[in-house]
Amino acid sequence: KEVRLRETLLEMNHRHKMLGVTDMVWNHTAYNSDWLRDHPEAGFNLENSPHLRSAYELDAALTQFSRYLSDLGLDRMVHSVADVDRLMDGVATHVFKPLRLWQFYVIDVEAALASVGDAWDATATEQLDVEDCDTLVKLSGDARTEWQRTYMLGDRAHAMGTRFGRTIDAGRTAAMLRALSSDGTKDGALAQLRALLDLLNLAYYREYDADVATAQKNIGERVKYERLDNGSWKFGKPIDDDYKIVDPLFTTVDTREDVNDDRRHLANNGWIWGGNPLDNFAGAQSKAYLLREVIVWGDCVKLNYGTQPADNPWLWEHMRQYTLGMARAFHGFRIDNCHSTPIELAEYLLDEARRTNPNLYVIAELFTGSESTDRVFVQRLGINSLIREAMQAWDAHEMSRLAHRHGGRPIGSLALDCLGEPGFFTDDAHGGTRINGIVAPLSGSLPHAMFFDCTHDNETPAQKRTMEDALPNTAIVAMTACASGSTRGYDELYPRLLNVVHEHRQYAALDDPLKVGLGAAKAKINRLHREIAAFQEVHVHHESDYVTVHRVHPVTREGVLMVAHCAFHGASETASFENPRLYGTSATAEFAYRLRSAEGAKPDSSSEDDGILHGLPSTLEELDAPGISKHADSRGMYTELQLPPNFGPGSVLVVRTRLVDFKPNLDWKIRTCADEVVAKLSLGALNAALFRCDAEERDVIGDGVYNVPGLGSLSYCGIQGWITHLEHIIPNNDLGHPLCGHLRQGNWALDFVSKRLHKYARVYPQLDDLAEWFDERWALVKRVPNFMVPRYFALTMHTAYRALVRRALSLMPGDIVGRSRFTNQLALTSVQMMGYVNSAGLRPTSSAGDCSMSAGLPHFSTHHMRCWGRDVFIALEGLLLVTGRFDEARDHILAFGSTLKHGLIPNLLDSGRFPRYNARDATWFWLQAVQTYCMLSPEGLKLLDTPVERRFPDGEAFVHWDSDVAYSKSSTVADLIHEIMQRHAQGISFREWNAGSALDSQMRDEGFNVDISVDFASTGFVSGGSQWNCGTWMDKMGSSDKAGIRGVPATPRDGADIEIVGLQKSTLRWLAELCRQSIFAHEGVTTTSGSQITYSQWDQLVQDSFEKHFWVPLDPSDDVEYHVDSTVVNRRGIYRDTYGSSTAWADYQFRPNISIAMTVAPELFDPEHAVICLHKISSVLAGPLGMRTLDPRDMRYRPNYDNSNDSSDPLVAQGINYHQGPEWLWPTAYYLRARLLFLHKAVSQRQAASAELTHALRTVYHELHANMVNLKHHISSSSFAGLPELTNRDGSYCRDSCETQAWSSGCLLMALHEMAKLELIVHEALALQPAD
Repeated sequence: KEVRLRETLLEMNHRHKMLGVTDMVWNHTAYNSDWLRDHPEAGFNLENSPHLRSAYELDAALTQFSRYLSDLGLDRMVHSVADVDRLMDGVATHVFKPLRLWQFYVIDVEAALASVGDAWDATATEQLDVEDCDTLVKLSGDARTEWQRTYMLGDRAHAMGTRFGRTIDAGRTAAMLRALSSDGTKDGALAQLRALLDLLNLAYYREYDADVATAQKNIGERVKYERLDNGSWKFGKPIDDDYKIVDPLFTTVDTREDVNDDRRHLANNGWIWGGNPLDNFAGAQSKAYLLREVIVWGDCVKLNYGTQPADNPWLWEHMRQYTLGMARAFHGFRIDNCHSTPIELAEYLLDEARRTNPNLYVIAELFTGSESTDRVFVQRLGINSLIREAMQAWDAHEMSRLAHRHGGRPIGSLALDCLGEPGFFTDDAHGGTRINGIVAPLSGSLPHAMFFDCTHDNETPAQKRTMEDALPNTAIVAMTACASGSTRGYDELYPRLLNVVHEHRQYAALDDPLKVGLGAAKAKINRLHREIAAFQEVHVHHESDYVTVHRVHPVTREGVLMVAHCAFHGASETASFENPRLYGTSATAEFAYRLRSAEGAKPDSSSEDDGILHGLPSTLEELDAPGISKHADSRGMYTELQLPPNFGPGSVLVVRTRLVDFKPNLDWKIRTCADEVVAKLSLGALNAALFRCDAEERDVIGDGVYNVPGLGSLSYCGIQGWITHLEHIIPNNDLGHPLCGHLRQGNWALDFVSKRLHKYARVYPQLDDLAEWFDERWALVKRVPNFMVPRYFALTMHTAYRALVRRALSLMPGDIVGRSRFTNQLALTSVQMMGYVNSAGLRPTSSAGDCSMSAGLPHFSTHHMRCWGRDVFIALEGLLLVTGRFDEARDHILAFGSTLKHGLIPNLLDSGRFPRYNARDATWFWLQAVQTYCMLSPEGLKLLDTPVERRFPDGEAFVHWDSDVAYSKSSTVADLIHEIMQRHAQGISFREWNAGSALDSQMRDEGFNVDISVDFASTGFVSGGSQWNCGTWMDKMGSSDKAGIRGVPATPRDGADIEIVGLQKSTLRWLAELCRQSIFAHEGVTTTSGSQITYSQWDQLVQDSFEKHFWVPLDPSDDVEYHVDSTVVNRRGIYRDTYGSSTAWADYQFRPNISIAMTVAPELFDPEHAVICLHKISSVLAGPLGMRTLDPRDMRYRPNYDNSNDSSDPLVAQGINYHQGPEWLWPTAYYLRARLLFLHKAVSQRQAASAELTHALRTVYHELHANMVNLKHHISSSSFAGLPELTNRDGSYCRDSCETQAWSSGCLLMALHEMAKLELIVHEALALQPAD
C-alpha cells in the first residue's frame, strides 16, 4: 500500500506539479481501530486513569436514560426550550440523584471515626511535635480548620476514582486529637472529630453541588444546540440509542482477550471551549469529563501517551512507524488538532519524520486563542504554516483585520531593503557554489498563515453570512500575501457544513467546473494569487461594507488592487464608499464579478433525494470595468477609481496599478557610491556627519537638533540621530512611527540632512561631496508618492550610515576595533566624543577642525565645561590609544601639559584661557596616560623629548593667554614630569587664581585653598585636600541653602586617596625603571627637608607602606598589624578608600576606587587579599551597569541621584549624593581589569597542567565577558549610542546623567584591550596542546 501511495504522489507531482500533504492524527484514533482491541492501554481507561471513573458512571447513566426515556414518562422529541427544561428535570431526578456522585467527594465519617478509634487504642500512638502544637494553639477559625484538614489528609491531590476515596491519616489524626482533647477521653475526642469532619465535608458537598450544577448546565446547553439548531445532525431526531441525549464521552472496545472491564472503557477525544491547549483535559488534575465540558468527537478515542516513550512504549513506537511511513510518501504534514496533541509527542515524531524527509513541510491546525501559546508550538515543533480561517470573521471590519494580519508587509516596508547589504552565501548542495545576494538580519514576524476561505470544519457562507459573500470572501483571502486554501463544495456553494461522520451523499461529477457556482471567478482569482506571489507589500482598507486590498511588488512597484463589497447579513446595495485615489499611480482594469442568488434559492433548497451533493442555485454576473480617470491636486497626480454599476453585496473588482515615472532601479541608485563619497573624510568630519549634540551644533553652525512632531528632538543633529529611531523602525517595520508620518507630510527632514552638511563644509570641505550625494538621492526620493518616502529615506540614511561607519572604523587601526559589534560601538564613541567646537579647543587659538574631547554629552559639550583633565586622561587610553588615534592623544597630552601650573594639570582646560586647578587627581591620570602612550604608540619614549610651550612660563604666576609672556618658554615632556614630582615632593600650597563667587558660586572661601604634601617620614603617600574642597573625581559640592550644605563637599576624601596612591606608585615604578635604563635624566627629587630621594627609593617606600595602611583584615585580631581603628570599621576584607582623612570613619568607607589602584599598581596588593576584596566588590558594589559608589551598608548610602531635589535633607538635597551610592560606569572597567589581573595570576599559580590552565583562563575570560552583557544591551538601545555617566539604584535610569560619557566607553575599551591579550594567551596555549 505504501509503495502504491508513493507512486501515485510522484505521478501527481510530475504530471500536475502537485505536492501531497496528509492529515496527521496523533492525539486520537477511530473508536474501531483494529489495534485498539489489542492495546486498550493506549487510551485513557479506568485502569490507567482511575480518576475518570465518576465521569464514566455519569456517562453510562446518561446512556441508560436515553434508552429508557419513554418508560420514565418523557417525550423523546425535543421541539422547544421548555422541552429541554423538562428533560433536564428528568436528568436531575433519574440520573444525578440515584448516582450519588457526592460519594466521590466526601470523607466517610463513620469509617474515619472507626479507624481513628483504633489508632487511639494502639499502644504506640503518634505524638504531635512541639512546633505543630504551637501552631495549633496559635491558630483559630478558618485558618485552624484548614491547618487541621491539611494535617489529617496530607497534601496529596484528590482524584475522583473511588467512592469515599478521600481518607484521613488515622495515626496523625489521633495524635492531633490527644493534643486538642479537653477531657482526654476517646469519646470526647471522637465527638470532636465528628464535628470537624462534618465541617470539612460541608466544603466538599458544596464542591459537589457546584460541579453538578455545571454538568447539568453543560448537558442542557448541548441538548439545545443539537436538538434546536437545524444545522445539527440531531435536529428533528428522537432521543434513543442512536441519537442519545448527549454524545457519549466514553467508548467500550471489544478486546481480543478477556480483560477487566476497566481496561475496555476508554475516554473519547474532543475539545474544550476556551481551554488551555497545553493542559491534558483527561489528566488527573482535570474534571472536564465529569463536568461535561468536553465537546466530544464520539467516534474518536483519546490516546494516552504520557510525556515520554517510557510512559507508553508500544503506543509511541506504533505512532513512530505510522509517521515514518507518511513522511516517506508525502511532501508535508497537516497536524490535526495540534493544540491538544501532547507537545512532547509531536516534537518527538516530527524529529523522527524529518530524519526521513528533511524538507517536510508542516502545517498545523492550531487554535490556542493566544499568540504566545502559538509561538510555543511554532518554535518547538518547527511549524511552517498555521491554518487560519476567514469564516471566523463576523463583519467586514473583522474581515479586513484578518486580511491585514495575514496579508503581508505594508506598502513601503523598510525591513528587508533597508537592513540588507550585499553579501553571499555558500550553497553546500551544489558543491559550495558562492551565491551573491542581499544579506539582511532576521526580523520577528507572525507565523506564516495558510489562510482558508472555508475549511471542512467551518459553516458555509450561506449559513454564517449569505451565499453571495462567498465571492468577496474568497477574493479577500486570495489577495493576502500568504498561502491560501479552500474546501470541496465552497466553489459549488454548498448550503451547509457537511458532517463528515454522518454524511452519506456523494460529490457531483462536474462536466465543466468553471460554469458552476464561483468557478469562472475563482479560476481568475487563483491564477492572480499565484501570479502576484512576489507582491509582498499590502495595504488593506475598510469602509462600511467594503474591503480594499492593494498588493505591490517591493522592487518594480507594480501592483494589483481589489475592491470587495462584502455580503454579511444586512449589507447594503448603496453602502457609502469613497472612490480610491491612487497618487502617482496609473491603473488598468482586470475583471469584475458579482455573485447573485438565483430567484427563490434558500439555504436548504438543494435536493437530498438523489444521493448527490449540490450547491445553491446562483448566477455569476460579469460586471463592467470600473471608471478610471486621472486628476491632480496639491499632492500631485492621482488616478481615481469609480465603482461600476450594480456593484452590490457579493461583488469584486480587480485593477492593475503601476507607479508613474518611477525608476525600478531606485534601490540600486541609492546604494551606489556611498563608500566613494566618504573615502576622504577625516574623523573630525565623520564626527560632524554622524553626531553633534544640540549645543555643539549651535556652537559651530548656529542650528540645533531636528524636532520631529510627536517624537521630540533627536539626540544628535547628525545621521546617528536619525538612525537611533530607524534602528527601531526598520526591523519592526513601524510605518506608524511619528518619524514616518512626518516624512510622509513633507520633505523638511530630507532638506535638513543635506543643508547641515553643506554648512559644515566650511570647516571640513570634504563634506560637500557627501552633501551632494544626498542632494542627488533626495531629488529622486521627492518624486515618489509620499507613502513611499519613509522607505527611501530609511534606505538612503542607512546606506550613508553604513558607509560612514566603515570609514570611521578604517581610520582607527587599534587592535580591538573590528573584533565584535560591541567593540565597534565603543570605538564609534571615540568619534562621538572627539569633535570641533568654536568655544572649546585645546589651545586658545585652535584652528578650525581641530578636535577636542568632550567629557560627556549632552552636558559637557562646549565652552569651559567641555574638556576636563581627569575625564580626558581617564578616557584617553581607551578612546584614543586603543583605537590607534595616537596623533589626537598626543595633542591632548601636550595641550594639557602646556598648562602645567603649581605642579598640577588643570581640572578644567577652558582652551588654555582660564584653566582651573582644583583637582588633585587629574595630574596623576595625565602621568598614567603619558606612560601608556609611550608603551602603545609608535613614537614611544621619544615623546619625553618633545618640547612643550608653557602657558604659564614659570609654572606659578597667572598671565593672560594673549599676553607676550604666555607660551614664551618651553619644557620637554620629561621636564614637565619631573616638575610635577618635584613640586609634590616639596609640597603644594596655593590659593586658586580669581578665587571667589565668580569662579565658583558654591564654594566656601576656605575651599579655594589647595594643599598637597608627601609624608616621606612614614608612607611616601601623596596626601592633600581639606574638609572644604573635593579634589578627586568624587567632587560634588553642596549647593542647598535649605539643607544647610552650601559649600560643604559631600566627599572631600582628604588624606591619601587609594587611587591616587596607586597612580603615584605606577608613575614611580615607571620613572625608576627609566632611570635604571638611563632614559630619564632626573633620578629623584628633593624633599622639603632638603634631602634627596631617588624615584626607586620613593617607589619602595610606597610599596612597603601600602598594605599595612590600607588593608582591613578579616580577623579583628590582626588589626594591630595594619594600623586599623577597629571602632570605625564597617566592613572587613576590603581596602580603605583613604588614609589619614580628617574624618576617621571616612577612611574605611568601601568604594570602587580600590580597583583603579589594583589595575595601575597591582604590585601594591597582597594577591590573596586582593582576591578577597574583589569578591567583596563583586557582591557589594557591582551593579547591572556601573559600580555603587558607596557600600549599601554605609549610613550615608543614597543610591538615587536627583540634582533638582529641593528638600531639606542634607544627604540628598540638590544631588549632594552624586557619589554616595549612584552607580558610575567607568569604575566597572577598572574592576574588570583588576579581576583579570588577579584572577589570571591566581589561576596561573594554582594550575600546574597546561590543559587545566587553559581551561581555567578560558573560564576567567568568559566570566569577564558575561559581566558586559548589560553594557552591550545598553549601548545598542541607547538613543545617544553610548554608555551613560551613571545610573541610579540597580541600573535604573538617571535623568541627570550624561547619556554618553567619554570615560565610560574609554575605560571599557581599555579593559577589552587587556582581555584581548588574555584571549591571545589562551589561543597560544591551545595551539601548543597535543591533539587528543
